[in-house]
Amino acid sequence: MDPEEGDVRNEWPLLLWTSVAVMVPVLLTLWCSAQRSKWKSHRKEFFRQSKHGWHYTDLFSKPTYCCVCSQHILHGAFCDCCGVCADEQCLRRADHSLACKEIMAPCSPDGSMEHRWVRGNVPLASYCAVCKQQCGTQPKLCDLRCVWCQTTVHDDCIDALADHLCNLGEFHHLIIPPHYLYHVNKLRRRHPEEYAKLAPSRGSGWTPVLVLANTRSGNNMGEGLLGEFRTLLNPVQVFDLSRLTPSKALQLCTLLPPGSVRVLVCGGDGTVGWVLDAIDSMKLKGQDPFIPRVTILPLGTGNDLSNTLGWGAGYAGEIPVEQVLRNVLEAEVVRMDRWKVQVASKGAYFRKPKVLSMNNYFSVGPDALMALSFHTHREKTPSFFSSRIINKAVYFLYGTKDCLVQECKDLDKRIEVRDLRPCGFGQTVTRYWS
Repeated sequence: MDPEEGDVRNEWPLLLWTSVAVMVPVLLTLWCSAQRSKWKSHRKEFFRQSKHGWHYTDLFSKPTYCCVCSQHILHGAFCDCCGVCADEQCLRRADHSLACKEIMAPCSPDGSMEHRWVRGNVPLASYCAVCKQQCGTQPKLCDLRCVWCQTTVHDDCIDALADHLCNLGEFHHLIIPPHYLYHVNKLRRRHPEEYAKLAPSRGSGWTPVLVLANTRSGNNMGEGLLGEFRTLLNPVQVFDLSRLTPSKALQLCTLLPPGSVRVLVCGGDGTVGWVLDAIDSMKLKGQDPFIPRVTILPLGTGNDLSNTLGWGAGYAGEIPVEQVLRNVLEAEVVRMDRWKVQVASKGAYFRKPKVLSMNNYFSVGPDALMALSFHTHREKTPSFFSSRIINKAVYFLYGTKDCLVQECKDLDKRIEVRDLRPCGFGQTVTRYWS
């Protein structure tokens, strides 16, 4: 046998095993990736159909235990409405066996409601309502929390709790209780006078708040804030504007006593203007008695309107959500000018003029082009705009580009500005951060 032929035969097994060693990990990785994508699609559909507000996470911010098997969770989900946590294996059992916050439910004949307890994973630095000692200190699923009033109590102290009735806690003036919506649903004649008759059962000073958050504003804090507000309030009061328009969200105001509602807008100037436009449309529908008062949590990049009204130039989590709600309770009412800007083409008399609303200022030219370019870019790739610093850098790039290209050159020769007059007033609320 030729020596070279023998060497070739000896190389074939080596090549075969080398190919196997390379291909097996690649195929295994591709299979795991396909299975993970399949699991993600199933999980997304499961979350969509669930009554809980599930959010999956690979990393919890504190030691967390499954509410079903009581074991420590490495990978799992939590409900941002009621606080129930479950690992991957127990997720379906938790969804069927553990009830979430009920947005609408009957109460006892005297109008009271009992605590709705969830066991384990109580907030950090929470104290027992009976013995006044810290809760959740043991490394296991222990202690209880009411999902409505946020009262916490030790497992051993629950029988000694003096008051088993829930008063909705510190923010009872802002919460829409589930039994109110239950009574509204039972009304045969839905009229503002009927809603006003139900209000005394909530006591004096009841000013329910609706939270409208734009999850794309500024540094993308909206998603986390929505969960925190759902925990403290009735989930029906909290709206994600990426899923529901302000016009539809504000229709809840028509089911509440006239003049009692406040709206907390979490977003930038554009989001606030969007909500104010929706309020204008309520006036056109003859819903003036239900017009809410507007408060602002500035999450945008510029936040000029928020800063002017005393709500600050930007929110980055420097104060807790509880303090935000306290500021809403203590806010004073002021009136704000709203202007209408009518845009018409010269000579095109048959074309209907376009009418726009104006709050702080109305821009025509390079700065308006820069804002429009930024908005278009963010709509295409929202994941890129993850912080205010990046947003301002993009603004700077578009502004620099316009200085070089000069798309708005000789704009003053092509447009004509005529007399502007105030079209009326809209209510807003202002307060300086404490």
